[in-house]
Amino acid sequence: MKKIFVGFLTLAAVAATLPMFAAFEAHVINVTATIENALSVNTNALDFGTVFPQEHLKKDLAINLSDSFKDEDRVDDVSYFIRQKPKCAITTDGGLGFDAANTKTGHVMVGDNPATTEVTESSWIDCGEAPRELVTGESWGVLPSLCEYISKDGGDADGNVTENDETLASFHQPWEIVEGNLVWTDTSGYLAKSVGDTVDNWVIDLAVPCFGGHCAQDWADFVRGINPNAVAADYVQSAANEHKIFGCDLWVEVNGVSEATETPDPETTTLTVTKIVTNDNGGNAVVGDFTLSVSTLGTVASGVANEVAPGTYTVSELGQEGYSESFSGSCNADGEVTITEGQQLTCTITNDDISPNITLIKEVINDNNGTATATDFTLRLNDDSVSSGSSVLVLANTPHTITEDAFLGYDFVSITGDAKCPAVLGGTATLDEGEAITCTITNDDLVI
Repeated sequence: MKKIFVGFLTLAAVAATLPMFAAFEAHVINVTATIENALSVNTNALDFGTVFPQEHLKKDLAINLSDSFKDEDRVDDVSYFIRQKPKCAITTDGGLGFDAANTKTGHVMVGDNPATTEVTESSWIDCGEAPRELVTGESWGVLPSLCEYISKDGGDADGNVTENDETLASFHQPWEIVEGNLVWTDTSGYLAKSVGDTVDNWVIDLAVPCFGGHCAQDWADFVRGINPNAVAADYVQSAANEHKIFGCDLWVEVNGVSEATETPDPETTTLTVTKIVTNDNGGNAVVGDFTLSVSTLGTVASGVANEVAPGTYTVSELGQEGYSESFSGSCNADGEVTITEGQQLTCTITNDDISPNITLIKEVINDNNGTATATDFTLRLNDDSVSSGSSVLVLANTPHTITEDAFLGYDFVSITGDAKCPAVLGGTATLDEGEAITCTITNDDLVI
């Protein structure tokens, strides 16, 4: 048996007032703007209460376009994603109870936790300071993770899946560290006023884990029945966590808002191509950097309704290097769409920036009877040690420092390789989206 608490958070926007001063004269121009949230989400906690191993429970979660967004004619569609983050809380009785009014979302930090020395970690969770002063018997820290066991189904309780919304099965990793980079397992959603899609009815699905030494014989079948790609043994909880409060925070974050076009005549047949650009790996491209086109029509503008004759069309783009491409909406995966008389369809092309990567190679010259090999040297990328020959994902349009630790008896000779490799130790390389470079650092043994 275990107790479950799922927190639910959304990002909020605030109003801003910015004074601007002209040179020599104090002419003050008062600039104001009221910033509204595009989505309306009930942020009450999803509390599954006391549950038991191998139970399969569901709760509904509605994500709506906000009233202010629906009332604003200038905007139409919203793309968003749901992200699972660790939950921190004040606990009592060794984790059996907690203060539900004083919790925080934990931040996943890449690298080894400086506060621990027992093991070397690839990541750790920073809870920050407790939200209030602790009393005797209370502890502050991260709750055992419930995130791995929560699925998100882009549909309703009757199994009606909403177009453009993803599904993520239970028994998955909510985040991973891939070659030194934090990669989230997000679930995407999409709402559009123009097609009457103003609410997504998600199903938050909890598949309850078992505890070490107390799993039923059909535990593996239970896991595979929910997620055929999961390894059942990876999701067995430690017996020490039995009876404790588990937690996970669900974050809903907007990552794209498109402007609406003038509503066409109901009998007019129109095709709209909408561009969404996601820059989560350092990319800096914008919608205007992509050239959109429709077969027989030629170049079209993002978000503009184009009057077309009924038939089949192919939507395409002249993309940017370093960005992946995917189609959604009325288009299939190849950008093809068939439209009939009187329809107003929208195809969305989403481009996501691709992480560049840097490979460091160590070359050692032993022409003076030296015996060192490449593995004796510590190569560093942004102060993090990397292995010779390994490829490391990095952010685009960001300087990355390449250096190495000094090694007794050897002199640095050179850094060679691709054009963007620095010439000296401690120099930086700045890469475009999707770019890859290889830099070779050469050392020579000294004459003794």
